[in-house]
Amino acid sequence: VLQQSLAKKRVLLVDRHASARESLRAMLSALGVTMVHGAGNSAEVIRQVKGNRFDIILSDFILEDGRDGQQLLEELRHAHLIPLATVYMIITSERGYNNVVALAELAPDDYLIKPFNADQLQQRLVRCIYKKHVLRKIYEQIERGALQEAIVACDRVIQQQPLYQYDALRFKGELLHSLGKSAEAEEVYRRVLEGRAVPWAKMGLATALKERNALDEAEKLAEQVTSEAPDFLAAYDFLAAVHEAKGRLAEAQQALQRASEVSPNNTLRQRLVGDIAVRNG
Repeated sequence: VLQQSLAKKRVLLVDRHASARESLRAMLSALGVTMVHGAGNSAEVIRQVKGNRFDIILSDFILEDGRDGQQLLEELRHAHLIPLATVYMIITSERGYNNVVALAELAPDDYLIKPFNADQLQQRLVRCIYKKHVLRKIYEQIERGALQEAIVACDRVIQQQPLYQYDALRFKGELLHSLGKSAEAEEVYRRVLEGRAVPWAKMGLATALKERNALDEAEKLAEQVTSEAPDFLAAYDFLAAVHEAKGRLAEAQQALQRASEVSPNNTLRQRLVGDIAVRNG
């Protein structure tokens, strides 16, 4: 059923090379996918997503304007330009994969390693569509602002779909935090960390600890994340906020500058560095 539904999906191909976009378009056509758009840079992507609702975005890791496919995903998600139900897949070389897989602040739904054929593309897309299908009730409740109902939907996935329990636990932790239930969020993140030491769970726990003013423990966790996953940019922002809460503005500026060195083309992060530099004189 999911393979049949693939033909009805609207797809956006993001690659700086027109020839690569055409090659992908031909593969998708062989799979019966006909509603395919293309974009050569981030500005064109943003223009297109504002005018169309895409079911799938396939983005090359290296983009034309200095950004990469991971940074583009973060911008689209943070600005709410694409719905949670949209499949976002990054295409990269095997060598590039080793670098980008650590960028899990907002992880893509999957990575496609070059070279690949139409069958491999179809398998990955169907797998991602199935995951979105499992999590769809969570997405629907979040998008209508029904956060308590979204938590109920998370619990249902955790109980019924163990393969996707960590996805549901991540949403549940973020939702509890949004509702101001930091103690419950802390329990969720500690539960995740008992099973796997993932950066997002450490950052979630650090955020919950900061809410109850356990700044030293929160700072220690964020430092661990910047050491273990130096490309996890949210950790630097969080660390800066903790330093600032402790009145250590110079260290807050250093943390943001470290993040801006990792991601020099992120204008929002550069502006944060400028703001705190002004306050530091």
